[in-house]
Order: sequence, then C-alpha cells, then structure tokens
Amino acid sequence: MAEEAVFEIGNEDDAWTILERALHNKLGELPGVHVVWKGWPSLNIHLSNVPEDGTISSSTMKAILELQKSLYRTHALLASGSDNLRSLSRAEREQFELRLKVEKGSSLLFINLSEIISKYGNDVIAKMTGTELLIMVLGLALIYAGKLVIGEFIKAKTEQRKLTSDDEKTRQLLSNYQAQLENDTKRFELLTQALEKKPVLKQIEQSATEARDEIVKAVADEGGGSIQHIPLPREVANEISSVSRAQSSEAKLVGQYRVTKVDTTVPDGFRVTLEDVKSSELVTASLFDAIVSAEHRRVLQDAEWRKQPVYVEMEGRKLRGKIIEAKIVSVAPIPASAAR
Repeated sequence: MAEEAVFEIGNEDDAWTILERALHNKLGELPGVHVVWKGWPSLNIHLSNVPEDGTISSSTMKAILELQKSLYRTHALLASGSDNLRSLSRAEREQFELRLKVEKGSSLLFINLSEIISKYGNDVIAKMTGTELLIMVLGLALIYAGKLVIGEFIKAKTEQRKLTSDDEKTRQLLSNYQAQLENDTKRFELLTQALEKKPVLKQIEQSATEARDEIVKAVADEGGGSIQHIPLPREVANEISSVSRAQSSEAKLVGQYRVTKVDTTVPDGFRVTLEDVKSSELVTASLFDAIVSAEHRRVLQDAEWRKQPVYVEMEGRKLRGKIIEAKIVSVAPIPASAAR
C-alpha cells in the first residue's frame, strides 16, 4: 500500500499555498493524503462592548447556533449529498458538535475547527483521489476560517449596503471602511477554482454565508468588535447587518437528466430524483398534475428501468445554491444515439 503524503497546516498561509499547488497539479500523484492541523483552522469573534465579560447574548447564541447548523449541513452534504438535517443521527450530531471557548475576563469567543474539518475528510476519503481530498478539506477550512474569505464576505456586504443607501454620509463611511480591508484577488481566485472543481463546496459556501450573516448581526448588536481579527466598527456593523439575508429565487432548469429514484409512496403520489448528466447535481422533483402528467410518469419510470437519460424541463426555486420545490413541466425520452 502506498504511503500517505503528509501536509502540515499551521496557519492560513499554509492552506492557501498547498491549495494552489493542488489545484495546479504541482504535487504529483497522491494516492493518499493526511492533513495535520497545527493550531488552525479556528474562528475568533471579539465583541467590544459586552456589559459583562465572559457572557453570551441571545443574538450571539443565535449566530453560534447558525454556525452549528451549517457545520451539520456540511456533514450531511458530504456524507449523503443531501442537506436535510433531519436525517442526521444523534451520534452524528455529537460528532460534529462545535465547542465554544469564552476567554476568562474578556469578550473573545474562540472556536477550534480543526477536529471537525478532519472528520469531514473521513466523509469523502473513499470517494476521492488524494489531490481531490486535499482540495476539499482545504476549501472547507478556508470557507469557515479563512480571514481572506470572511473579509471578502464583509467587503461584499459593505458594497451591497453602499449601493442601496441614499445617504451620502453612509456611503462615505462604507467606502472608507472598504479601503481598509485587505485585498488579495489572486488567492481568492483559488477558492473560486476549488468551488468549480467541487460543486458541493458551493452549497457549503452558501450555508456558511448564512452563519456569517448572523455573526455580523451579533457583532452589531454588541456594539462592534471583530471577526477573525477583522475590525468591524459599530457604525459599519449596524449598516451591513441590515442587508437582507439570502432569499430563494425562481429557477428554471432544462437539460438531460438520469433518473436515479422514483418514489410513489409520497403524499402527492409521485416524486423523482434526477441527476444532471453534465454537473451530477441531484434534484428532487414532483409533477405539476398527476393526472395530466401520466405520460410523464411513464417516461420517467421507463428511463429509470432502462438507465437512460431523459430531456427534462423543470421550474423551482434556488436556495443556498440548491434547487428546491422543483416541478416537472415536461419530459421526453432521448434516443440512445443522442444521449451523452
């Protein structure tokens, strides 16, 4: 059995350096990898004006719970391809439960994420090559604990608020704050490449964004502070925390899909799980009308039995990068010679 390649990650710079080498095939063949985390990744949240040191407010607790939910969702996506948290067992929840340390005599919250990120590697180790696994775990670590990634998130929220504000003083405040934030477009592009290589990371990034939204709101409610050592003054935090959280948007899908599952036991009588031929993304959909769509049912069931792709048109909504509430508008068989 080939020896594992060992990578020691002691800080964020190490993570970016090795991610760049992995993405650009500079590591050679990696039949197996072992990542050793040394003091990173971790998340630091400092609250400037907490009335009593060592305490946690309800808004801060809400932010921590949103982060916990995102960590659970990450495990669910990696292990089963679904972000449904109801399917997680008690043992799984305990395994990925975060530990929050409140420094004595201060308002600094510290969350060590290295153990949880390591466990994520176990979720996918059998499904990936060594290089793919390295890209995945480094991408996860940077999504949740990368100062540059969190800074880009804050910068984007600041820009969004600036564009929607009618007050010149507010826009100037936000512009001045943006100018102080670090900028490393080259490194951030590496994460974009990782998200393209591993589409599940896009869904995880969307989920992490919701947790960041709550953390920003908590900092605003506590009168300012910092996230991952990025200063967030009270005035700025108040402004950008008013930016609406991500909402679902209408989506239309047209393309070739494989039928991976047909379920006739659901309350609406028919539900099907489809896999996009090009992206491998899974979509669960129902029919607009079971009676009118009788022919659609036949085509879908036949495609499942024959293991052949079909041409599908669907409408639904997009949330956290995932299609939800999908309804099949039309479906048609594809000649074997035309299927790709």
